[in-house]
Amino acid sequence: MRKPKNLISQEFIQGLQLRRNDIGLVFLAAHMMTLLATGTLVNQAQGSGWWYFALFLHGVCIVHLFAPFHEATHKTAFASQKLNTLIAGFTGLMIMIPPQYFTMEHAAHHTYTQHPEKDPESIPMSGYFWGYLYYATAIPYFKGVIKNLSLLPLGKFSSSEKAFIPERHRKTVVRETRLMVVFYICLLVFSVVFQTAVVFWYWLMPRIIAEPLMRLIRISEHASCEWVTDIRKNTRTTITIKPVCWLAWNMSFHAEHHAIPNMPFHKLPTLHQELAPHLEYVDNGYLASHVNYLMKLFRKQFYPKTTTTL
Repeated sequence: MRKPKNLISQEFIQGLQLRRNDIGLVFLAAHMMTLLATGTLVNQAQGSGWWYFALFLHGVCIVHLFAPFHEATHKTAFASQKLNTLIAGFTGLMIMIPPQYFTMEHAAHHTYTQHPEKDPESIPMSGYFWGYLYYATAIPYFKGVIKNLSLLPLGKFSSSEKAFIPERHRKTVVRETRLMVVFYICLLVFSVVFQTAVVFWYWLMPRIIAEPLMRLIRISEHASCEWVTDIRKNTRTTITIKPVCWLAWNMSFHAEHHAIPNMPFHKLPTLHQELAPHLEYVDNGYLASHVNYLMKLFRKQFYPKTTTTL
């Protein structure tokens, strides 16, 4: 494996690793204000043709709560670990992902990135044309969400989950998923008792219709990269516009994140300047990246004799 310390100096890395509360709070506050703005847009656009666009836009901001969730579970969003835990819990509720479960699953993903059997977050179906389209609908993702919220509270873990969740931590996962389910039941009871669809139209529906966008982003991080342990070759960085970088808390610099997982998110652009010459996969824009990848999958599916490799 090619380690970051072999590519750039340890002194440079250490100089970037100071964690701060203020930057994370600014990003979080801006994210919450954007959610408030898009939620207001949904309300104001009711009855017009713009309503569907407003729902989608609001949903994009909701699904991108995965960004602070991801950083908080890495303990890199804030210097305060209590703040990291609090934000991981809040955003986990909003995107229906148990924080402790994700922390351990994601640790396995970083340890075994692109390993066909040991990486729990690999998306092998995205390597095929029809599989790519199916995964992009977010149906497989939501099936996984429903499975987790149905089985984990009962203490039922699959063999693959047992591989990355030590027995001593399983009770914690069971407890947190039970609390999440209770919270969602309370939202349902609230909606029925007060005969309101606020939860549905301002959270659940926007989340559902925008999740495919997040699935496409997730695909772009590793799709068509090599199934090797070399950090230069198994992860993709996507150069995109600053508003997208901001909404994703710089996670478009994904190869840099995998190179040094405990690097604060606000230092990833600086790290990119040093690592970029060593990276195999640096794409300009998500759209161009997906069009190129989808065309390769199309040729692989329908013209296999003319296709070499992805």
